[in-house]
Amino acid sequence: MGCFFSKLKGLFGGSGKCKASLYERLGGEAAVDAAVDIFYRKVLVDDRISHYFDDVDMDGQAAKQKAFLTMVFGGPNNYTGEDMREGHKHLKGLNDTHFDAVVENLAATLTELGVGDEDIGEIAGIAESVRDDVLNRPKEGVSEVEEEKEMSLYERIGGEAAVDAAVDIFYRKVLADDRISHYFDDVDMDGQAAKQKAFLTMVFGGPHSYTGMDMREGHKHLKGLNDTHFDAVLENLAATLTELGVPASDIEEIAAIGNSVRDDVLNR
Repeated sequence: MGCFFSKLKGLFGGSGKCKASLYERLGGEAAVDAAVDIFYRKVLVDDRISHYFDDVDMDGQAAKQKAFLTMVFGGPNNYTGEDMREGHKHLKGLNDTHFDAVVENLAATLTELGVGDEDIGEIAGIAESVRDDVLNRPKEGVSEVEEEKEMSLYERIGGEAAVDAAVDIFYRKVLADDRISHYFDDVDMDGQAAKQKAFLTMVFGGPHSYTGMDMREGHKHLKGLNDTHFDAVLENLAATLTELGVPASDIEEIAAIGNSVRDDVLNR
């Protein structure tokens, strides 16, 4: 399961005042590599959970998992993946039975590798501590409504995958819209889409990797741009979000963000 241990970061090992980190106690890189390989072999033949990996690139999945476990076990930090809730919220029907199956396969893997009972117990205990996050249950003392309000727009609409899908569908609509398609006649659409994805990720509250121009600078070369064109863009964006099942309240919030830059886009 993607990013299975994401919230365990910092709970293993410690400073020089503590005993050796789990990464060291387990045997370092070779042990982590072996554990992940054996673990996924077990998972892929377990009928309770194997279907969750039907469309997964397992080489990539294993590589990410090795990098993550290396980090949380106290080794070199090269992990850049998602947290628990974000990494599992797309898995429909995930429940305690599936979680138990993962923990069982993990324990069997560690036993097969000769890991001591004390270390297996420590790992299992910490895994249990993230059960509610993996299964996307409400946080203790926080209602589902309050929890949703705390989430960024980027998280609420579905993160990277949702932004990617939205931009791809949006530009297909734009390029078929006679009101505005001519503005893209000489544009590298692959590059344009990549920049737009980075920009929307940033303004929706996700990771900030946008390095493009501001609104005025980015649109001042578009001759004759007016409110009709701007409205066409918003219409196509709203249609895209509706097609992707984004709630009306989030679409309204996104439309408000769009309208807040109308004067800059139109260089007023």
